[in-house]
Amino acid sequence: MKLKYIIPIFTLSIIFLSCNKDDDATDNFDAAAQALIDDTTLIEYLKTHYYIPAAQEKPFGTIDTILNNETSLFDDDRLETQNISHEDISYKLYYLAVNQGVNENPTRYDSVFVKYRGFLLDSTKFDENVNFLTLRGWQNMSGGIFNGAISTGVIQGWKYGMPYFKSGVNITMPNDPITYEDTGVGVLFFPSGLAYGNRGTGGIPSNEPLLFHIELAQVIEADNDNDGAINKYEDLNEDGEVTDDDTDGDGFPNFVDPDDDDDGVLTRDEDVDGDGNPVNDDTDNDEIPNYLDPDDDNDGILTKDEDANEDGDPTNDDTDGDGTPDYLDADS
Repeated sequence: MKLKYIIPIFTLSIIFLSCNKDDDATDNFDAAAQALIDDTTLIEYLKTHYYIPAAQEKPFGTIDTILNNETSLFDDDRLETQNISHEDISYKLYYLAVNQGVNENPTRYDSVFVKYRGFLLDSTKFDENVNFLTLRGWQNMSGGIFNGAISTGVIQGWKYGMPYFKSGVNITMPNDPITYEDTGVGVLFFPSGLAYGNRGTGGIPSNEPLLFHIELAQVIEADNDNDGAINKYEDLNEDGEVTDDDTDGDGFPNFVDPDDDDDGVLTRDEDVDGDGNPVNDDTDNDEIPNYLDPDDDNDGILTKDEDANEDGDPTNDDTDGDGTPDYLDADS
């Protein structure tokens, strides 16, 4: 039986795990100066190399050194430059859009189904996924729990670069391998500050710019904890990461916490209006959604303390029998 549909159980490829800035190898490292060095290196690479389209049955094109006046990547009309500000450092990210794709642009909070092949600028390949037949192609951009620890997800070059492409169309026929057309295809080029910085990892040296051939097939709005609040709505401080938002201070960021405010009512069950989105429910109109509000009805009694029958579930307690559970009833 050939694989047709892949259930997106979002795992994290080790090569893509991003680290926090506190993990830098030296406290005195000058990231801004390195960003300029990397950009010079990338420009030199782009001016001395050119893109060769993928041959039939090959997953990606190739990049080679200019020998016969081929059009450089730098002069290729498909090359775009993006100015990125990350952790107060200015970077330049370059991407070659071979095919833009036709469907959805992902956000940095989504999960993407991709083929990819990663290289150092000296053409050393360090990782790849060249088909859509395994779960390895699913990458959760936000992160998640990896080996018992909270991960910030894919490296920043992906988080900033992938949204410039669109996904394709699933044209899989019954009993055939999973197949997409009109996918987003191209190459990302980015500095070490958007990759592994001065730490390096595995076979990737410190301060190493990277390039990735990518093919973007599908995008899913990720909801890591399946609580009804998709990841992008769990970035409360709007800093582009979801790992540092922890409303109840229990050590589990909201995006992996099924009860974000620790009020005894699961976030999914705080969807009072039943529209499938708990983010827009605010019973006491205090501009704090119920799923983040430990006192949903603003009666001075915490929601978790309105569990009158002490069964651990405040949603089934209605003292005055008016059809409104006590935790949502300011006059209970």
